[in-house]
Amino acid sequence: MQAKAGGGGEVESPLAGNVLSVSVKPGDQVNAGDTLLVLEAMKMESNVASPKAGTVGEVLVNAGDAVRTGQVLVRFS
Repeated sequence: MQAKAGGGGEVESPLAGNVLSVSVKPGDQVNAGDTLLVLEAMKMESNVASPKAGTVGEVLVNAGDAVRTGQVLVRFS
């Protein structure tokens, strides 16, 4: 699932659910389409993909966190 890029190089959650795993950390280089994290909603897993190439500046969630639609998950530097 392609995440929506928010203003200022942010990746927002495309749905409400729980974070199952986080695949990146600050400083990681990612390409468009790379998996940033995996969300679970209603027993279905959804990969959250990077909308662009760049460097991860900040990861704002951890595995086990509950997130809402539109919540900022990752910021690019």
